[in-house]
Order: sequence, then C-alpha cells, then structure tokens
Amino acid sequence: MSFLLTHLGELAALGAALCWVITSLAFAAAGRRIGATAVNFIRIFLALGALLCINRALFGQWMPAADTRSVILLAVSGLVGLSIGDQFLFTALVDVGPRMATLMMTLAPPVAALLAWPLLAEPLGSLQILGISVTVAGIAWVVLERPQVAREKHRRYPHPVRGVVFGALAGVCQATGLVLSKLGMGHVPGVEMAMVDPWTATLYRMIFAAAGITILVAAMRLVQRANQGNRMIEVSVEAEHLPARPGSRQVPFALLMVCIGVTFGPVLGVWNSMVAVDRAEAGVAATLMAMSPVFILPFAVWIEKERISWRAAIGAMIAVAGVSILTLANGTAGG
Repeated sequence: MSFLLTHLGELAALGAALCWVITSLAFAAAGRRIGATAVNFIRIFLALGALLCINRALFGQWMPAADTRSVILLAVSGLVGLSIGDQFLFTALVDVGPRMATLMMTLAPPVAALLAWPLLAEPLGSLQILGISVTVAGIAWVVLERPQVAREKHRRYPHPVRGVVFGALAGVCQATGLVLSKLGMGHVPGVEMAMVDPWTATLYRMIFAAAGITILVAAMRLVQRANQGNRMIEVSVEAEHLPARPGSRQVPFALLMVCIGVTFGPVLGVWNSMVAVDRAEAGVAATLMAMSPVFILPFAVWIEKERISWRAAIGAMIAVAGVSILTLANGTAGG
C-alpha cells in the first residue's frame, strides 16, 4: 500500500498512457466516419457533462471554487492542450494513423522538460539532455523510414506528411498544457497558492476547451463558406474524408467510438494525467505517459491492420528508452 501511495503519480501516468492507446484507436475510427473536427467537438462536451457530474458527486458542487490565478492558468492550459492540441491530434489520427500519431506525441516529454526548467524550476542536467536526444532520435528514425508499398489488406493513410507535422504540433501543445496545468493546480515556485484538486483542474480545463473548440468550429465554418466552391482550399480534414450521411449505419458506430474515447480520454485519461503531474515532476509524468507508442504496437497490427517494420518497432522502443532515461534522470535529481 505504501508503494502505491509513494508512486501514485508514476502509476497514474502509466494509466494515462494506456488510456491514450484506447482513446486514440476509438477516435481514429470515429474520425474516419464523421470527421476529426466533429469528433473533437462532440467529445469535449460529453466529457464536460461527465466531469460536472463527477465534481458534483465528489465535492457537492458542480464547479468547485478556485482562485483567479489558477483559473487563468487552467484556462490557457485547456485551450492549448485540449482545444488546439487535440484538433491537431485528431487530424493526425486520420491522416497518418494511431500508431504514428501516438509516436509523434512522444515529443511531449522533452518539450515538457524544457518548459519545466524556467516555469517550474526543474532544471535539466546532462542525463536529461541525453534522454531528450535519444527520444528525438527514435522518432526521427521512424519518420524518415521510406514508405513501403502497401498491400490491399493493409490500411493506407491519405496525408502522411501533414499527419506527422500535426502529430508533432499536438505533442508540443500537450506538453505546454501539462506544464500550465501543474502551475494552475498551485505548483508555482515561490508563490503561495491554494491547491486545486485534479478532478476540479480537469473540469476547468474542459470548460475552456469547450469554449475554444466552439470558437474554432465557428471560424472554420466561416472559412468554409467564404471559400465555398473553391476545391483547391482545404479547411479541415473533412475536405478529404467526408462525414457519413445522417442515415448511415456509420454514424451510430462513430458515436459509440466517441463515447468510448471520451471515457478513456478526456475523463479517465486527463484525470490520470492531472494526478500524475500533481504527484510527480512534470517531466517524469510526461515521460511515463509517452509509453503509448509501445503499448499501441499490437493494437495497430490487430485493429488497424498495419504492417509494422522492424525499423518502426525499434524506433518506438528507442523513443521510449529516451523518455525512460529522462525519467531516471529526473528521479535521481529529485532524490
């Protein structure tokens, strides 16, 4: 029991990594049927409803109080990490598949460690820098692999280059959101702040993420209308992957996948990530959450029907080895 309490942050981070695998597969399946933007929009509002009920049950309030500084930091965290970052991620899931999109998210730990240095007073040493370098090398090893000619039974993805770029941007946004959320929960060096519970922090992030995605969708609709009839301009992933018709059987299945993704993503996954950054250093938490690229390999073969080369598997393991070095370095520094 003492082991569980001592390593609660690390265990929560691993739990989040498993949640990311499930949610990425579910959202990728839904995004291919109704579009990435629709998935992002629906899942945030479903998650918001669930989190309101959870906070009501746990604390007796729909929205527990938090000081203004915490609310502002959590608001920016939600906008960057959950609105903008997840829009990049969901587009990448459709463009390049869950395995590669998840691998690109491995960039989150190095970026989180770099941001935590000035913002959380968690400086980087030589071992941390080595871990960052190994992680980036593993990702580059996979990304620079020459694509093989796919057989018909293997899935083919439409925009691999755009998917890789968006996946990388999603990783940067996730790292920024994690560091800001830790600040918002009261971990500001040298400043006395009231601590915010991870469930409450998740709720505040989701509220502002909902506002952000609403504005984003409205802006995209305006752009679509302004450019209606111009097929040369792509304003969203739906331009390449048309949503299923309302009467199609694809829609109920897509909504089921969104519900599964919401359960393991914005609810359990984000809550686990908040527990992780609350109970462990930001770099350590982000590092363990980056185990998803290894966890997802068997699912990519089984569900996505991907043909994974030895180079891709080794590259994923190198990337995770890099984040493991970063974890070890952070653990040594903290001890």
